[in-house]
Amino acid sequence: MNIVITGCSKGIGLELVKIWSKNHMVYGISRNREKLESLRLSLPSPDNFKFLAKDVVNIDKDDIQDLIMEDNIDILINNAGLLINKPFAEIKYEEYRSLMDVNFWGAFNLSQLLVKKLSNVKGQIINISSMGGVNYTSKFPGLSLYSSSKAALSVFTECLSVELQSEEIKVNALALGAVETEMLNNAFPGYVADTKAHEMATFIVEFANSSSNIINGQVLRVSKSNP
Repeated sequence: MNIVITGCSKGIGLELVKIWSKNHMVYGISRNREKLESLRLSLPSPDNFKFLAKDVVNIDKDDIQDLIMEDNIDILINNAGLLINKPFAEIKYEEYRSLMDVNFWGAFNLSQLLVKKLSNVKGQIINISSMGGVNYTSKFPGLSLYSSSKAALSVFTECLSVELQSEEIKVNALALGAVETEMLNNAFPGYVADTKAHEMATFIVEFANSSSNIINGQVLRVSKSNP
């Protein structure tokens, strides 16, 4: 398979690269070139990992053509994310733009750029959302902007699944609870999650492998705990 993963220089994205690159071709997108190069050197099959060090917001058709020679992409994981932990009254428009650009437009942009390659193999898009972006779940001070961006991503998932039915592309979102990552530590300093990044990555891989012909247009809650 050919798999595209955004936000893959750390956390869940990095663990996904480690798992999938053992047997499949993985294209990683993240801003940190140094971390991407280090990740590639650490892999058992480094030739199975090719990366682009660029912000998902600014990627265009030329970038995709340079990165991916193949006509087929089986799976797109929109994992790139930004978190701002700040009281509602102090949030500025510039912060709104930067966060929404990454968390929402980044997924929109990559999905749009890869739709033809996904269509060629009836592929699937998995958006990594959050329990904070799901109705009737616990909400926390300081995360109004982050949770709202993930809510937008969840509704986008439902809309896109309908729009891409004719292309036979499945689109789902996984609304994750607490996972031991750098982002979680930024949101809840000192909190230790029961679920580790590699455990969640393993679940995502299993979901992608088992659900592609069954589930579509769903926002699935994946949470052992939600601080």
